[in-house]
Amino acid sequence: MANFADWRDRMLRAAWREGDDLPQEVLEWMSELYGEAGEISEEVFCELWTSRTFSMARAAFQVIEKSAEEETGKKTTGEEYCYIDYVRDPDIGPVGVVKIKSVEVSTPDWEEILGTMAEGVQEFVMSHYRIVWPVCENHRTGLHVGYFRGISVWHCREGHTDGHVVRAIDPVTRL
Repeated sequence: MANFADWRDRMLRAAWREGDDLPQEVLEWMSELYGEAGEISEEVFCELWTSRTFSMARAAFQVIEKSAEEETGKKTTGEEYCYIDYVRDPDIGPVGVVKIKSVEVSTPDWEEILGTMAEGVQEFVMSHYRIVWPVCENHRTGLHVGYFRGISVWHCREGHTDGHVVRAIDPVTRL
């Protein structure tokens, strides 16, 4: 399996992720990809990495969009709002970046993408509609994206010590 480790390291350097502590989900995907296709080129790998990130970002956006619309009664899509901007820029790196408002993600990791999409939709709702979303029912303050045991969550900064986790961002995820 030494060939896989060498290939993985080369691919991560190509994706500008060298030294990053990647989630197990991403490493497993890379292992499956290597098992299916062998030592694919850096160019092909970067295309697959970016396609996966972009696809996951669209799915994550749908989860957040539904939640935002149910809780605010406001639409988060329309001509005035382009929710995902796919960028491939040599200054950014060899891998495309998915952007939503001022936040971006370039790793095909579900929880990171979900948190990033939540921040982008939250920024849109607050700037476009002037509504604080989501809100902690106990403290009546706005929530922030956080991570708890590897899961993206809505976190309230009020209350005991450092606040508390209100809920997972993805409603099907159990804490």
